[in-house]
Amino acid sequence: MIRTKSTQILALAGFVPAGKLDHSYRSLLPVLALCVASAAWSQTVPRAFSGVQQAPPAAATAASTKYRFISIGIPGSTAGFTDGINNAGVVTGSYFTASNTSNGLVWRNGTLHTLDNPGAADTALIAVNNQGVAVGYYGDNTSSHAATYSLASGAWTMLPDIPGMGNNLGWGINSSGVAVGYAGGGTNGFGNNPTNTVAWIWDPSSQSYSFFSEPDAEQYGTYADSINDKGEILGTYFDTNGVAHGYLKAGETYTTIDVPDATGTYAYSINNGGTVAGVWVNLTGWNEGFVRTSDGTVTVVDFPGALETAIGGINDRGDICGWWADPKTGFWTAFVGYKQ
Repeated sequence: MIRTKSTQILALAGFVPAGKLDHSYRSLLPVLALCVASAAWSQTVPRAFSGVQQAPPAAATAASTKYRFISIGIPGSTAGFTDGINNAGVVTGSYFTASNTSNGLVWRNGTLHTLDNPGAADTALIAVNNQGVAVGYYGDNTSSHAATYSLASGAWTMLPDIPGMGNNLGWGINSSGVAVGYAGGGTNGFGNNPTNTVAWIWDPSSQSYSFFSEPDAEQYGTYADSINDKGEILGTYFDTNGVAHGYLKAGETYTTIDVPDATGTYAYSINNGGTVAGVWVNLTGWNEGFVRTSDGTVTVVDFPGALETAIGGINDRGDICGWWADPKTGFWTAFVGYKQ
């Protein structure tokens, strides 16, 4: 079911939406790492967004044959995630090592590069725009900081830390350099869900943040995950019953995105044509990928042979990236899916 309603952006108490904050920050991690990273470190089957193990979904959907999948194995990693893909085929993401440290990654045409913020214990790169600028976050087990990285110049640009928020996570960036993400309190480890989160938009021209909340979200329950060149913002919100829904924000109009029969929908990426990609939790509690076109048509897309699938990014061509769970080990592995 999809419903639309118009609402004004909320000005959060203690924040100045039009205010200017000075520059300083950088780090990142795929949308999925939001909940799955800690599970992927264990030897049990990971439960990205749900808790009870039940019968696994089908090995792949019919729509999966429309993609040419490439699994991205990363030597020495315990889990890999790809969260962003641009029109040039540049893929960004992160992976974890046995010591539970997170490293940013850039992948293109079979070549993998580790990309870490200098001096940071952990780095995650989430999205990359068509100008080759990535956004993400870096930090350690006590705090995280949002930042952008230019693939052409190799320069990091730190976004300002939001006062009172120990974790600031960058998740999406468009061709104009406008970025979105969310911030919150808590010191529960790099990449884990911060508490009391607020969704933000970073405007590089004014060097300032603005903040908003999905109108049907519980307090502090809105997450901003992606923004396209039209300025449409995609993300996930939790309602007052704790159920996850995707949403699309176009100006002051919000559209809820729910996959049919889902017990939870997580919307992670939107391209310039309005096609959305993400994750839904099926009736048996397992995670599957989905692609939703601008006319509302939803297609389930799973990595062939996977126990579970999550789609983190989509480009204008319709190519996707994400991560899949190995049915033998339960560990997450990054992938790219080229639309055929």
